[in-house]
Amino acid sequence: MNYIGIDLGTSAVKLLLMEGSGKILKIVSREYPICFPKPGWSEQNPYDWFTQSMDGLKELLDGTDRSLVAGISFGGQMHGLVALDDKDEVIRPAILWNDGRMTKECDYLNQVIGKERLSAYTQYFIYRIYCAESTLDEKQ
Repeated sequence: MNYIGIDLGTSAVKLLLMEGSGKILKIVSREYPICFPKPGWSEQNPYDWFTQSMDGLKELLDGTDRSLVAGISFGGQMHGLVALDDKDEVIRPAILWNDGRMTKECDYLNQVIGKERLSAYTQYFIYRIYCAESTLDEKQ
């Protein structure tokens, strides 16, 4: 039996096909762009992730017996925000984990609401690299 590993990274999706013994049969990498529309911003088109993942899978499995694939493992990027409408369609570029636009909003949440209170309710600390605070920007 064979297994597929897919790592959706910040700059590329990496795909690996391996035997059950751990022997690597093939590795494929498909890049996609990162956009920096303003200083400190970092965004991507989520459809690029899908397209490159599907194209990478086709390349990975080309010339192999697909019936031998027994499982697929998938890992994604760090914290990011993909905004969807009521039909689950993407409505804007994804805000990536390394985006720095939310410093003011993070300060507001931590100072006005308070770090301890936020943590007590959410088990979550507000830092610039996490995406919960990014939703504040969507309302502006």
